[in-house]
Amino acid sequence: MRINKIILHNFKCFANREFELAPRFNLIVGDNAKGKTALLDGLAVGIGALLLGMRSGSRARSIYSSDVRREYYHRGDTVTVESQTPSRIECEGSIGLESGRWSRELGTVEGRTSRRHASWIVNAARRLERDVKEGGPAALPLIACYGTGRMWVRHRQTTVSTLRPESRLVGYRDWSAPASDERRLVAWFKTREVAMVQRRESSPTLEACRRAILDCLPEARHVYFDVVHDELMLDLGNREMPFGYLSDGYRNMLGLAADLAIRCATLNPHLREHAAFETTGVVLIDEIDLHLHPLWQGRVVTDLLRAFPSMQFVATSHSPFVIQSLPPQEGVHLINLDDKSSGFADKSVEDIAEEVQGVELPQRSRRFVDMLKAAQEYYEVLEKADSASVQDRERLRKHLDELSLPFADDAAYQAFLKMQRTASGIDKEGE
Repeated sequence: MRINKIILHNFKCFANREFELAPRFNLIVGDNAKGKTALLDGLAVGIGALLLGMRSGSRARSIYSSDVRREYYHRGDTVTVESQTPSRIECEGSIGLESGRWSRELGTVEGRTSRRHASWIVNAARRLERDVKEGGPAALPLIACYGTGRMWVRHRQTTVSTLRPESRLVGYRDWSAPASDERRLVAWFKTREVAMVQRRESSPTLEACRRAILDCLPEARHVYFDVVHDELMLDLGNREMPFGYLSDGYRNMLGLAADLAIRCATLNPHLREHAAFETTGVVLIDEIDLHLHPLWQGRVVTDLLRAFPSMQFVATSHSPFVIQSLPPQEGVHLINLDDKSSGFADKSVEDIAEEVQGVELPQRSRRFVDMLKAAQEYYEVLEKADSASVQDRERLRKHLDELSLPFADDAAYQAFLKMQRTASGIDKEGE
């Protein structure tokens, strides 16, 4: 499955906005409240149309009443709010060899989400489901949405249960949940490890999942389920740690990579060791740099592209390290909602922060920038002193005190300002 274009009409903060998407990786950047998460939510509505044609499994993501854009009007001394309907998501993309357009719409706030021009995608999904139920080799596309609420924290439990055989369509379970099912992740590993021991043969699917995880985890040497300790373990070379003891960054990346790999293996078990490599689909990740050290932020994009080379990713980020790491190649696209420069190739982190993200003097701290501005204004005040009246001089002296007060702890800065102040003669008035 691929999304080539999406149009959001009266959806959250967007009145009418169109976005082109690249086939491999799309990174959405922009200031807060510019619509990064809103765009991901719109895409979730779009890719969820795949499930409209499946009678079993998870449900499609609808357009909620809270998604409808609102306009605020001032009439006299009263502010009124009006919902702007219809709210509509239009997509252009493909499933397998079929391609076309489809849309989903909420006509009224109290209504239900309808679909238009979606018969082809519904029919394609039904054919896939029918082939699965008949035991056929249909390649199911993956759809998954990871929100900022994701956190792979180990739940308390006495033992980890193994999994019973289930439908391939279980791979769509909780596809749009903000936090994924950690228990199922651990249970999947245990089931595979135990089965491998009992059958006395290797598991290509398990090994493929391990490889995808290790591709996304710096320093990791091995990931496995320890049957004796009943724990999912990560070998970091110099130490082995249970999943629950890992840092937020490790848990987040291990959980994300493992969840994707397991979904690929569940949806397409016939692909065996190639499941993570050959499964297509669309993956949405809000704040891809969540809990990651800057070193990881600089490699997370390339790690995911290497581990899942057939997948289309759309992610958001505030990190200049993530932006800088985007490979300057076909199929990778930066979507800047601030309408600033979208160039990222061969630029320093400072250049990206300033030119792409609009950060003023990123090479310096916020305090330094404030001190610079205060000093500049200080000089401007001193220049006015010569022509100022006695009354105005008193006001200017108070303004100088206010400008220097926030930086009273910097002796050198204060001494320099005092020297300039003395030279101006502004304090001689009234002595």
